[in-house]
Amino acid sequence: MTPLSVLGILVPLADKPPDPSQVGQGWIGFVVFLFLAVGTVLLWLSFRRQLKKVNFEEKPERPRRTRAERAQERRTRKS
Repeated sequence: MTPLSVLGILVPLADKPPDPSQVGQGWIGFVVFLFLAVGTVLLWLSFRRQLKKVNFEEKPERPRRTRAERAQERRTRKS
């Protein structure tokens, strides 16, 4: 089935819109939202635990030398 044929089947079914007084979020939307929230919190807790296991020490950055200092160093090496 191509997407166009599926669309041709579904469009006649959507001719009559539902009554606005009968449309609401419902329990299914609440349950889906709750599962997403709980899953996000669990992933966050797991990520925090994994980051605590990492032993990372940042190496100190070498001081940047100016162009004049590099030229001076080259001159002293040649001598």
